[in-house]
Amino acid sequence: MKTISITGEEDLLQKLRRGDRKAFKELYDLYHRRLTLKLVYLLKSEELAQDVLQDIFVKIWEIRETIDPSGNFGGLLYKMAANLAKNVFRKSIYDQLMRSEFAKNDSYSPFEDLDDASNAKTILNIALDRLTPRQREVYCLHKIEGLSYREISKLLSISDSAINHHIQQANKLLKEILKTDRLLIMLLISFFDSF
Repeated sequence: MKTISITGEEDLLQKLRRGDRKAFKELYDLYHRRLTLKLVYLLKSEELAQDVLQDIFVKIWEIRETIDPSGNFGGLLYKMAANLAKNVFRKSIYDQLMRSEFAKNDSYSPFEDLDDASNAKTILNIALDRLTPRQREVYCLHKIEGLSYREISKLLSISDSAINHHIQQANKLLKEILKTDRLLIMLLISFFDSF
Protein backbone atom coordinates (compact mmCIF):
# COMPACT_ATOMS: atom_id res chain seq x y z
CA MET A 1 0.00 0.00 0.00
CA LYS A 2 1.18 3.48 -0.82
CA THR A 3 2.22 5.79 1.97
CA ILE A 4 3.12 9.45 2.00
CA SER A 5 4.74 11.82 4.46
CA ILE A 6 2.54 14.15 6.48
CA THR A 7 3.97 17.18 4.67
CA GLY A 8 3.42 15.49 1.31
CA GLU A 9 -0.22 14.83 2.19
CA GLU A 10 -0.68 18.40 3.42
CA ASP A 11 0.72 19.65 0.12
CA LEU A 12 -1.72 17.44 -1.81
CA LEU A 13 -4.60 18.68 0.34
CA GLN A 14 -3.60 22.31 -0.27
CA LYS A 15 -3.65 21.62 -3.99
CA LEU A 16 -6.97 19.77 -3.69
CA ARG A 17 -8.49 22.81 -1.95
CA ARG A 18 -7.55 24.84 -5.04
CA GLY A 19 -9.26 22.32 -7.33
CA ASP A 20 -6.17 20.44 -8.52
CA ARG A 21 -7.47 17.23 -10.12
CA LYS A 22 -4.04 15.61 -10.14
CA ALA A 23 -3.78 16.03 -6.36
CA PHE A 24 -7.27 14.56 -6.02
CA LYS A 25 -6.21 11.55 -8.11
CA GLU A 26 -3.07 11.09 -5.99
CA LEU A 27 -5.13 11.16 -2.78
CA TYR A 28 -7.55 8.68 -4.31
CA ASP A 29 -4.66 6.40 -5.28
CA LEU A 30 -3.25 6.71 -1.77
CA TYR A 31 -6.44 5.78 0.08
CA HIS A 32 -8.81 3.86 -2.19
CA ARG A 33 -7.42 0.36 -1.51
CA ARG A 34 -7.51 0.73 2.28
CA LEU A 35 -10.98 2.27 2.17
CA THR A 36 -12.23 -0.48 -0.13
CA LEU A 37 -10.96 -3.15 2.28
CA LYS A 38 -12.67 -1.40 5.20
CA LEU A 39 -15.91 -1.00 3.26
CA VAL A 40 -15.93 -4.63 2.10
CA TYR A 41 -15.41 -5.65 5.73
CA LEU A 42 -18.28 -3.41 6.88
CA LEU A 43 -20.72 -4.07 4.04
CA LYS A 44 -19.82 -7.66 3.11
CA SER A 45 -20.20 -6.71 -0.53
CA GLU A 46 -17.55 -5.55 -2.96
CA GLU A 47 -20.18 -3.96 -5.21
CA LEU A 48 -21.65 -1.90 -2.34
CA ALA A 49 -18.14 -1.04 -1.20
CA GLN A 50 -17.29 0.36 -4.65
CA ASP A 51 -20.51 2.40 -4.70
CA VAL A 52 -19.82 3.87 -1.26
CA LEU A 53 -16.16 4.52 -2.16
CA GLN A 54 -17.31 6.52 -5.17
CA ASP A 55 -19.76 8.47 -2.98
CA ILE A 56 -16.96 9.28 -0.52
CA PHE A 57 -14.66 10.72 -3.15
CA VAL A 58 -17.46 12.63 -4.86
CA LYS A 59 -18.21 14.19 -1.47
CA ILE A 60 -14.50 14.91 -0.91
CA TRP A 61 -14.41 16.79 -4.22
CA GLU A 62 -17.55 18.72 -3.27
CA ILE A 63 -16.18 19.78 0.15
CA ARG A 64 -12.55 20.16 -0.94
CA GLU A 65 -12.41 23.86 -0.06
CA THR A 66 -13.37 23.14 3.56
CA ILE A 67 -10.84 20.35 4.19
CA ASP A 68 -8.14 21.25 6.71
CA PRO A 69 -4.80 20.25 5.17
CA SER A 70 -3.25 19.87 8.62
CA GLY A 71 -6.16 17.74 9.86
CA ASN A 72 -6.47 13.97 9.84
CA PHE A 73 -7.57 13.32 6.24
CA GLY A 74 -7.42 9.55 6.65
CA GLY A 75 -9.62 9.85 9.73
CA LEU A 76 -12.10 11.96 7.77
CA LEU A 77 -12.25 9.32 5.03
CA TYR A 78 -12.74 6.46 7.51
CA LYS A 79 -15.46 8.38 9.37
CA MET A 80 -17.25 9.05 6.07
CA ALA A 81 -16.92 5.36 5.19
CA ALA A 82 -18.40 4.27 8.52
CA ASN A 83 -21.28 6.76 8.27
CA LEU A 84 -22.14 5.83 4.69
CA ALA A 85 -21.97 2.12 5.56
CA LYS A 86 -24.44 2.76 8.42
CA ASN A 87 -26.74 4.55 5.97
CA VAL A 88 -26.61 1.55 3.63
CA PHE A 89 -27.57 -0.75 6.52
CA ARG A 90 -30.40 1.57 7.61
CA LYS A 91 -31.82 1.65 4.12
CA SER A 92 -31.55 -2.13 3.92
CA ILE A 93 -33.40 -2.52 7.24
CA TYR A 94 -36.13 -0.11 6.12
CA ASP A 95 -36.49 -2.02 2.86
CA GLN A 96 -36.78 -5.31 4.75
CA LEU A 97 -39.38 -3.82 7.11
CA MET A 98 -41.37 -2.53 4.16
CA ARG A 99 -41.28 -5.90 2.40
CA SER A 100 -42.28 -7.82 5.53
CA GLU A 101 -45.08 -5.37 6.37
CA PHE A 102 -46.61 -5.58 2.92
CA ALA A 103 -45.95 -9.31 2.52
CA LYS A 104 -48.57 -9.88 5.24
CA ASN A 105 -51.22 -9.04 2.69
CA ASP A 106 -50.14 -10.59 -0.61
CA SER A 107 -53.14 -9.28 -2.51
CA TYR A 108 -52.30 -5.63 -1.95
CA SER A 109 -49.16 -3.63 -2.52
CA PRO A 110 -49.31 0.13 -2.01
CA PHE A 111 -46.40 0.59 -4.41
CA GLU A 112 -48.63 -0.64 -7.22
CA ASP A 113 -51.28 1.93 -6.36
CA LEU A 114 -50.36 5.48 -7.32
CA ASP A 115 -52.88 6.85 -4.84
CA ASP A 116 -50.73 5.57 -1.95
CA ALA A 117 -47.68 7.51 -3.10
CA SER A 118 -49.93 10.52 -3.49
CA ASN A 119 -51.40 9.92 0.00
CA ALA A 120 -47.92 9.62 1.50
CA LYS A 121 -46.94 12.88 -0.16
CA THR A 122 -50.11 14.54 1.11
CA ILE A 123 -49.53 13.28 4.65
CA LEU A 124 -45.92 14.42 4.50
CA ASN A 125 -47.00 17.89 3.36
CA ILE A 126 -49.55 18.07 6.18
CA ALA A 127 -46.84 17.13 8.68
CA LEU A 128 -44.39 19.62 7.14
CA ASP A 129 -47.01 22.36 7.36
CA ARG A 130 -46.90 22.00 11.15
CA LEU A 131 -43.26 23.11 11.18
CA THR A 132 -42.21 26.74 11.41
CA PRO A 133 -41.57 28.26 7.97
CA ARG A 134 -37.78 28.29 8.54
CA GLN A 135 -37.76 24.69 9.84
CA ARG A 136 -39.73 23.55 6.84
CA GLU A 137 -37.47 25.44 4.43
CA VAL A 138 -34.24 24.07 5.94
CA TYR A 139 -35.65 20.55 6.34
CA CYS A 140 -36.89 20.39 2.74
CA LEU A 141 -33.64 21.79 1.34
CA HIS A 142 -31.56 19.23 3.23
CA LYS A 143 -33.72 16.11 3.45
CA ILE A 144 -35.76 16.34 0.28
CA GLU A 145 -33.63 18.36 -2.14
CA GLY A 146 -30.38 16.89 -0.79
CA LEU A 147 -28.46 20.14 -0.29
CA SER A 148 -25.49 20.09 2.06
CA TYR A 149 -25.28 22.30 5.15
CA ARG A 150 -22.74 24.42 3.31
CA GLU A 151 -25.06 24.94 0.35
CA ILE A 152 -27.98 25.80 2.64
CA SER A 153 -25.77 28.16 4.63
CA LYS A 154 -24.84 30.07 1.48
CA LEU A 155 -28.40 30.06 0.18
CA LEU A 156 -30.11 31.21 3.39
CA SER A 157 -27.22 33.09 5.05
CA ILE A 158 -27.45 31.08 8.28
CA SER A 159 -24.81 29.13 10.20
CA ASP A 160 -24.31 25.36 10.15
CA SER A 161 -25.35 25.21 13.81
CA ALA A 162 -28.61 27.01 13.01
CA ILE A 163 -29.24 24.57 10.15
CA ASN A 164 -28.55 21.63 12.46
CA HIS A 165 -30.89 23.08 15.10
CA HIS A 166 -33.73 23.55 12.59
CA ILE A 167 -33.31 20.00 11.26
CA GLN A 168 -33.21 18.49 14.77
CA GLN A 169 -36.32 20.42 15.79
CA ALA A 170 -38.10 19.45 12.57
CA ASN A 171 -37.16 15.78 13.02
CA LYS A 172 -38.43 15.86 16.61
CA LEU A 173 -41.75 17.42 15.64
CA LEU A 174 -42.24 15.17 12.61
CA LYS A 175 -41.60 12.08 14.75
CA GLU A 176 -44.22 13.27 17.25
CA ILE A 177 -46.71 13.93 14.46
CA LEU A 178 -46.12 10.59 12.77
CA LYS A 179 -45.53 8.24 15.71
CA THR A 180 -49.19 7.28 15.96
CA ASP A 181 -49.21 5.19 12.78
CA ARG A 182 -46.39 2.71 12.12
CA LEU A 183 -47.58 1.97 8.59
CA LEU A 184 -47.70 5.67 7.80
CA ILE A 185 -44.13 6.06 9.01
CA MET A 186 -43.01 3.18 6.83
CA LEU A 187 -44.75 4.70 3.81
CA LEU A 188 -43.05 8.02 4.47
CA ILE A 189 -39.67 6.33 4.83
CA SER A 190 -40.13 4.73 1.43
CA PHE A 191 -41.27 8.11 0.11
CA PHE A 192 -38.08 9.80 1.43
CA ASP A 193 -35.93 7.01 0.01
CA SER A 194 -37.36 7.68 -3.43
CA PHE A 195 -35.72 11.15 -3.50
